[in-house]
Amino acid sequence: MEQGIVHEIGTNRAAVPGRKSSARDKQESVVRADQLTPAVIDSLVADFLYAADAANTLSEGIKAAAEKAGIQATVLRKFITARAGEKFEEKKRDCAQLNLLFEEVGQ
Repeated sequence: MEQGIVHEIGTNRAAVPGRKSSARDKQESVVRADQLTPAVIDSLVADFLYAADAANTLSEGIKAAAEKAGIQATVLRKFITARAGEKFEEKKRDCAQLNLLFEEVGQ
């Protein structure tokens, strides 16, 4: 018998421990596989494929824009990530400090 799997007597099904709950008691959740209907799975697969396509489109767009602007794609990606997120001012401050070090300290 595999560790972590409890076989029910008289059936071919196994009771498998669920994910740990986020509650303080850390009890295992009840697995309800019936909630994962074919429609839910199909929707999640479509979302995954959309996200993968969107990531590819973003990557290609960043590369093209960076090439036209004459800057490194990684630098543009970091700027876009900061601009789209909530940490723009924090990243801007980090860049200013890094620039200061390059200018004042140098090699």
